[in-house]
This record gives sequence, structure tokens and C-alpha cells, in this order.
Amino acid sequence: MKPFKLPWRVPKTAKEPQIISDEKDLIPPEPTQLTFFSSQLDSCIQASSLDDLKALYEPLCPLLEDRTYGGLWWLDVTAPSEDDIETLSRIFNLHPLTTEDIKIRETREKIELFGPYYFLSLRPARRVESDEGVRTSPINVYAVVFRDGVLSFSMGSNPHVGHVRSRIKEHQSHLYLTSDWICYALIDDIVDGFAPFISRVEQGVDTMEDSVSITRPDDIGLALQQIYRCRKEVLHIRQLLNDKTDVIRCFARHCDAFGASPSQVGLYLSDIQDHVLTMMANLDAAEQMLSRGQSKYLSQLSFDSTRMRNQISHALSRLTVIAGIVVPLQFVTGLFGMNVTVPAQADKADSLTAWFSILGVLVALVVVFFVVARRLRIL
Repeated sequence: MKPFKLPWRVPKTAKEPQIISDEKDLIPPEPTQLTFFSSQLDSCIQASSLDDLKALYEPLCPLLEDRTYGGLWWLDVTAPSEDDIETLSRIFNLHPLTTEDIKIRETREKIELFGPYYFLSLRPARRVESDEGVRTSPINVYAVVFRDGVLSFSMGSNPHVGHVRSRIKEHQSHLYLTSDWICYALIDDIVDGFAPFISRVEQGVDTMEDSVSITRPDDIGLALQQIYRCRKEVLHIRQLLNDKTDVIRCFARHCDAFGASPSQVGLYLSDIQDHVLTMMANLDAAEQMLSRGQSKYLSQLSFDSTRMRNQISHALSRLTVIAGIVVPLQFVTGLFGMNVTVPAQADKADSLTAWFSILGVLVALVVVFFVVARRLRIL
């Protein structure tokens, strides 16, 4: 197949489904959206059903009837229903296992060879806002790669398919386009899509590292919650990236088995694998920094807790000493409160002398107890 050039302009009618002349003009996808790209067209055709695609582009009818088409084609289905999956499986004679994986939303990333095609299952990440903040959430993307075309299924809206088509448009003058190259470009764009999430994690880790030494004791709990969410995000991204290397290896083997030239696709696969390994290394470094920061916060929290316990224990010991001083005084005053004769009770003139004597004894006891407590370093 020779490189081809696309004029990228096609007239459209008012009552027909919309033809997109530029990827920037793509409207938000409907619950089910079909996009057809071909080397015979100058732009993508978008519709909400197969019937609309047939009505818009008549040369598509042989492809949807007996799978014959005069060039390279790519049919992408966003948010397909089970009826759409069954219909396309019947048209393209897909293996029942392939149909089952698409219908049940198979989460394991893999490449499987089924005679005239191989089946690709990937899980790209997308940005989702929740009560816990911005996080990554995976979606399922499947591609059935034939020798002369690609049938892809996106279970949710994602930018990767549009990015690949824009890349084809940008490099059309020197691009040797094959179905294997489309599959490679889809994998490459999905892997590159993790870069913003990893960059956000690294920025959060750097901010955490800078704030370890200046965090107030009252804010340590909030900092630990942020570290927990960040470590959870790192674990989630690592799980999504973990199987990408195996998928790339399987893709290289299946490309060789399917007859793809190493100069076409194989040379690019090592670059994708390097990107995956680099991202995994960055995530490992971020995980180590988060673990170290969490240990620092926990150590500081333990130190603050110990210091607070010591302060409380010291205050309680002082209260205990004061209570120990007050209790004997209450015993002495209680004795004089009994129904017995007290000193100077008969002599009215010496009542004040006796009162001051008793008060002096109580004060003397307080002084003695205080001196003893100071000597014993209780106070």
C-alpha cells in the first residue's frame, strides 16, 4: 500500500448526518456514535446508526454487507448498545469470545489472535471529578484489527480516537498507513494519556515534601489524608499501566504473525515500552516519597502525642499533690467540727487565739507538705 493524500473536504447536505471536516469540530458524542474513517475519504463521517452511515456514504454498504471495501477503513463505535455489538459481530464475523468480551466489558488488557484478525483490549484513563477530588477512572476500549481495516469500540467518550485521526492528518504526506499502524497509534496515545495524571501526582508529592517541616500539629491529620488519597491514586495508575508492557510484547508477536513489516510498526513499539517503563519508574519514585513523607508525619504525630501525654501527666501529678495537701487539712478541720469540746471554747477571750493557732497549724502543714513535694521534685 502506498502513502496516500487526503484533501480533507467533502460536501454535506442539510438533512443528512453531519460530516466532520476537522477533529476540533467534533460535537459531544450521543449515547451511541459511529465514526467512519477511510483512505478513500477526505474527512470523517459521523452518524448515530449504521443506517445513517449507509445513507450518507453508499460505498460503505459493501463493507457492512460482505466486508469488501476498496481501501483502508476504520469504524469506531462510541458507547455501543448490545444490539450494535451483535450486529457488527455478525457483519464482520467476529468470534463468539470476542463478542462476549466486548459485551461484558472485559477489564483484562490483552491481545488475542483469531485467524483473520486480532483482538485488542485496553483500559485508558480519564479525568473524573468526585467528592474526593479529581481522580482517574478507567474506561474500556476494544479494537478488532483486520488486515485492511479496524473496528473499534469505545465504552465511553475519550479523546484517543480523535487524536489518532488528527495524527494521521498531520503526517499524511509521509505516512505509510496500515491497520497495524492505527492499532499502534491507538496504544501510543492511550499510554501518553497517562502523562498528565502522573504529572499531577508528582506535583502533589513535591508540594507534600515542601510542607512536611512547616505543617502544624493540628494539620497533620489532613496531610495524612492527602497522602492516603495520593497513594491510592498512584496505586490506581500503576494497576492501569501494569499490563501495558505485556500488551506491547504480544502486539509485536502478533504483528509478526500477521505479516506486518518490522519497519512499519515494530520499530515504534520499543518507544512505547520505554514510555511505560519511564512512567512506572516515576510512579515508584513518587510512591517512595509518599511513603517517606507518611513516615515523617507519623513520627511527628507520635512525638506530639508523647509530648502532650507528658504534659497531661505532669499536670495530673500536680493536681494529685495539691489534693494530697488539701485532704489532711480537711481531716483536721473535720475533727474540730465534731460535737466535742474544742480548744478555748469555754474562754471567750481566748477564742481568737485558739482560732489563729489552729489556722497556723494548718498553714504549717501546708508549708511542710509543699517543702516535701519540692524536695521530692513532685512539684
